[in-house]
Amino acid sequence: MKPLSVGNVVSAGLRIYRDNFKKYYKLAFIGYLWILVPVYGWAKYSAMMGLLSRLAYVEVAEQPETVRDARRYTNGKMWEFLVAGLLTSLIFLGAAIAYTILLAIVGAIAGVIFSQGSNGILTIIGILLIVAAVFLFIFGFIWLISRLFLIELPLAIEEGVNAASTIGRSWQLTKGSVGRIQLVVFIAFLISLPIGLVINVVGTILQLAIGAGYETAGSGGLGILATLVYFLFILAAGALMIPFWQSIKALVYYDLRVRREGMGIDLRK
Repeated sequence: MKPLSVGNVVSAGLRIYRDNFKKYYKLAFIGYLWILVPVYGWAKYSAMMGLLSRLAYVEVAEQPETVRDARRYTNGKMWEFLVAGLLTSLIFLGAAIAYTILLAIVGAIAGVIFSQGSNGILTIIGILLIVAAVFLFIFGFIWLISRLFLIELPLAIEEGVNAASTIGRSWQLTKGSVGRIQLVVFIAFLISLPIGLVINVVGTILQLAIGAGYETAGSGGLGILATLVYFLFILAAGALMIPFWQSIKALVYYDLRVRREGMGIDLRK
């Protein structure tokens, strides 16, 4: 096991996605269907994301594991995955509330400055405060997303990790690696962009067909059919890139563990 370059991470993610597409896509699609079931289904979906990440990890770590064995492990932590997701959502909510308060303070200060008339220096200061607040929002949330990028990985792979400690592990592993993670994410986004554009175009066409169906068909039968097709398309398209992104996460996790801890990760301890 050795560290990977940014290019290696993305190319390995593509290879894993390509070589296991049929198997991974089926799992992702089933997981996506579980979203429709409140609470229990959300826990199943969260566990399925962990399952995909674990399967991708064992590929690069050369520690073969069957889907059945991997599923048994991640299903055993199904509710932990859900709680970890909820805790992460609360962290982002807290950050959003703190930023809103800060923005209100900056807005009040800028309002006072602008009310002073056409003083050039004060106007510039007010504009700089607003620009600084915008940049704080952009880079602050990019930083936070990067630090919590791996929350499902320790839970899916390491023993003795729970919903709270997996967040701490992500925070620990990503320390000082925000730029590297964002570079990986950016390159992966560029690769997946054409597929996303095609999905958006097809989705727009189906939406137009829905509207035309309800307008031209007196009973609405054509519109209902178009709506059903659109719904199935959204489910199928939504699951399409999930295995790729979970593979990228698994590879980033692998790379950071090797770089930071300099050792292999034995799944069978």
